[in-house]
Amino acid sequence: MPDSPPPSADTSGPDRQVTWSVSVYRRSGPEELHEYTTHRLASLASAREHMSLARERPWVSRIALTAHIREVTRRAITGQELLAPGRRLPAPEPRPEGRVAARFYEIEGGGPGGMLSADEARWHLDLLHHLAHAAGHAARGEHMGATLWEVTIVDIARPIDEEDLPQPS
Repeated sequence: MPDSPPPSADTSGPDRQVTWSVSVYRRSGPEELHEYTTHRLASLASAREHMSLARERPWVSRIALTAHIREVTRRAITGQELLAPGRRLPAPEPRPEGRVAARFYEIEGGGPGGMLSADEARWHLDLLHHLAHAAGHAARGEHMGATLWEVTIVDIARPIDEEDLPQPS
């Protein structure tokens, strides 16, 4: 078993989800104070509306807009590509604008949901193999149609200007 997984063969690129938050600041004497930040806004219309409402308030000294991008990369792997027992998935190469939120294994179509370590994934794949073998449905190496995924989630947050928001179509 390898010490670290091979480079991803997935060329489709990550799934991207973009949300926005609006932060509002006010002056108090010589200091600028953070007044509030919205929750993450999934719609452009909501982000624009919050910006517009903040501009109407006379006490607002500054409005900051942040784009929050979550990239999820999934790569199908085989059980033989799991890390050696007791090893943890290494973090991917660092990106200056993002941080790795999670890196884990997932079994689709027969395993547990959620984030699995290599040892947990191996245990569940062995269980699926034994269940399939006992039922007479699987040849050696088959796992009742389950797919093993290596999943990496990267979160990126960067300040943007209102002009940088995508235009409505």
